[in-house]
Amino acid sequence: MHTGAIGHYVARIAEEGLIGLGFVAGMPNMAYTGAKGPAVATGPLAVAVPARAHAPLVLGMATATIALGKIRQAKAKAKAKANGTPLPEGAAATADGTPTTDPAQAVMPLPLGGAKGSGMSLAFELLTSVLVGAPILAAFRSEDPAGRKHRQNALFTALDPAAFDDPEAFVGAVDTTPAAVKGLPVAGGRRGGVPPRGAQRRHGRRARGTESTGDTEGVARAAGERGQAGSHAARAAAVGPRTLRPWAAFRMR
Repeated sequence: MHTGAIGHYVARIAEEGLIGLGFVAGMPNMAYTGAKGPAVATGPLAVAVPARAHAPLVLGMATATIALGKIRQAKAKAKAKANGTPLPEGAAATADGTPTTDPAQAVMPLPLGGAKGSGMSLAFELLTSVLVGAPILAAFRSEDPAGRKHRQNALFTALDPAAFDDPEAFVGAVDTTPAAVKGLPVAGGRRGGVPPRGAQRRHGRRARGTESTGDTEGVARAAGERGQAGSHAARAAAVGPRTLRPWAAFRMR
């Protein structure tokens, strides 16, 4: 089962002026460095940070070197053509955890950065599953057949910049920080790191007050305030009290 685009949810948090963090744990489908067979999940991670002049900065990634779906696509192409394109080195492994570039032999991805990626997946399991009394990995390895029933757990966190410092200064600094990176000389004739166009379009609709967030009256008031003052503080006052909890954990069946 595919987790979905968790970046969408943290982006919604960031569009309310908060910092959104999200990560997911699930059934073991990725090797753990130094272990045979699938041991941890390809844990998705997403971070969204609000900005003042731009769409929120959104990072979306997983702890695997390659997506499991890419391995399945390569396997299907190899079967159809009888001579498929090899997978990248260090991206996938056989059933016993041996690295391979052969799509026909590959069954699971290898962790991103070796022990770093597998360690992140293990940490996600502790924070999303063990923390709320719904362990996945230990149950999967137990003798209880119910432990092999597919499950996913996720943790989403919303941080309010105002709890740390001046929120206006923060979103201003968020604007200038990526600009400092983009100002560096281009390597290899290609520059990366540009926010997805879809996120930019959503941000533009929100800024104009034309997209519903479940509190249309509050968003309309916020849009009016931004037209007059354009400040984070004015928007927060217009929208009203926060409805997001400091953190929320839930199970994804």
